[in-house]
Amino acid sequence: MELTLKLKNDKLAGDFWGGLAAMLVALPSAIAFGVTIYGSIGPGYAGLGALAGILGATALGLVAPALGGTNRLITAPCAPAAAVLSAFAIGLVQQEVEAPFIVLMLTALGLVAGIVQLSLGFMGIGSLIKYIPFPVVSGYLTGVGLIIIGSQIPKFLGVFGGYSLWKTLISPELWHWQSPVIGAVTAGVMILAPMVTRAVPAAILGLLAGVLTYFGLAFWVDESMFVVEGNKLIIGTLGGSASSLLDAITGRWREIGELKLSQIGSLLGTAFTLAVLLSIDTLKTAVVLDALTRSRHDSNRELVAQGVGNIASACAGGMPGAGQMGATLVNLASGGQTRVSGVVEGVLSLIAFLLLGAFITWIPVGALAGILIVVGFRMIDRHSLQLLESPWTIMDFIVIVVVVAVAVGYSLIAASGVGIALAMFLFIREQLGSTIIRNKIDGSNRFSKRVRLAQDMDLLAKRGNEAVILELQGSFFFGTKDQLYLALEPELRKRNYIVLDMRRVQSVDVTAVHLLTQIRDSLSERGAYLIFSGLSHTLPNGRNIAEFFDRMELTTTTERVKVFQTLDEAVEWIEDQI
Repeated sequence: MELTLKLKNDKLAGDFWGGLAAMLVALPSAIAFGVTIYGSIGPGYAGLGALAGILGATALGLVAPALGGTNRLITAPCAPAAAVLSAFAIGLVQQEVEAPFIVLMLTALGLVAGIVQLSLGFMGIGSLIKYIPFPVVSGYLTGVGLIIIGSQIPKFLGVFGGYSLWKTLISPELWHWQSPVIGAVTAGVMILAPMVTRAVPAAILGLLAGVLTYFGLAFWVDESMFVVEGNKLIIGTLGGSASSLLDAITGRWREIGELKLSQIGSLLGTAFTLAVLLSIDTLKTAVVLDALTRSRHDSNRELVAQGVGNIASACAGGMPGAGQMGATLVNLASGGQTRVSGVVEGVLSLIAFLLLGAFITWIPVGALAGILIVVGFRMIDRHSLQLLESPWTIMDFIVIVVVVAVAVGYSLIAASGVGIALAMFLFIREQLGSTIIRNKIDGSNRFSKRVRLAQDMDLLAKRGNEAVILELQGSFFFGTKDQLYLALEPELRKRNYIVLDMRRVQSVDVTAVHLLTQIRDSLSERGAYLIFSGLSHTLPNGRNIAEFFDRMELTTTTERVKVFQTLDEAVEWIEDQI
């Protein structure tokens, strides 16, 4: 009893310290992501963005771990969500949509994305998302990283007012020199901090360095920086109190209820892209966690939990998120043991919001930009350059480049479509590189195990060329059907028996069956036979080839098609006919 109680107390202590460390990593990033999204609407919305980030970290931390089954996983606002929502907000600004309506649409987008995630989990799609090819995921993450960097450079340089990246870079007169100084110090400390200590998260040290730099500049250079009102260099007033929190939640509910069904329907494309990106981010983190802890997560249960968490976050006025790699690994390293550590992170985020609202007001926007630029650079998959070293992987590198180009040059939504199409292309390319025909044997060189008289064997040797045997393998589908047809074309007019051994075939599609039907009809016209063996085995997808052929009426409409359990039985029947 005492041992059990001690182990339980040790777990609780580990979960507390792990949750605390995870909160110190997740909260500054959540604030930065929120400011990035809502700052796209206008400088005056930076405070609302910081509040959305904090509320998101709180709601996700409280709900997702309670429902999910993955120990130590920390769910919080993340970079893919920031990239998609920022691009969405910028698009609405360019369409001259009113700012309050943009805020409402951002909330609705998070809500719909959560519902999509919930649906994916209930439909069992979670186990499939993990199998998206590496080049597509790499392109996604690199594209998101570049989008984040591009969106943060104007804030890093202290340029406000919705100027584009290129306009910002060629207009030094718009820069506020204090902001890049603060951002550079923040980014520098964040990069160098792990070389000195790992006891305190690098993002926290970088943020503290940025705040100290801001007050140093205010004290020694520009005293106007001590004024909150109209100061675009800082986040500004949040209103961090229990009453403001309640107002934010109830206000979101009232506003969402006023949306029309057509307006919600217009969000489905973007919401689906966001849901898939968040799901990939979560499941990728869960897979890494499994490897480190020798555990196994339930993908579909986790997606349901993430979906409910994002719905709760949207209803509270927070931004959506996913299982965060950085915060999760910090939680693990700091002693986190169970799902309780994730709940602790959410509770501490709420406490930080209520107690530190005044401090958060003074966080420089340039410092947050510096943090996110570092995060963006770390998301870029630099290791993918190694794919250029081998001719076998150059095509995979091209896929990455295409996905990145579409994501940066057009949109993440379009990149998701291109990514799916390229994933299909990669699969088909791999299948086309292999042959469907394992072996081709003339009938005079293959005899059954049945013992026959010498004169019978002589006859079979002379007339054995009336038959040909093709052993098939792999995937028999629209991409490989021509291989079979080209191999059979010279045999159709001179062979009386064509045997297709299917025991090594892994999949068959309708196009392949259509080709076999044409071959069957061609042979039937001149009284020849199409013979199958090895049809009864079940394919990896659960389909039985014999049943599939029966339903497609390939083997049931003529006596000129024969089906045998084994190849030896098929050969013996041909010998009997001869």
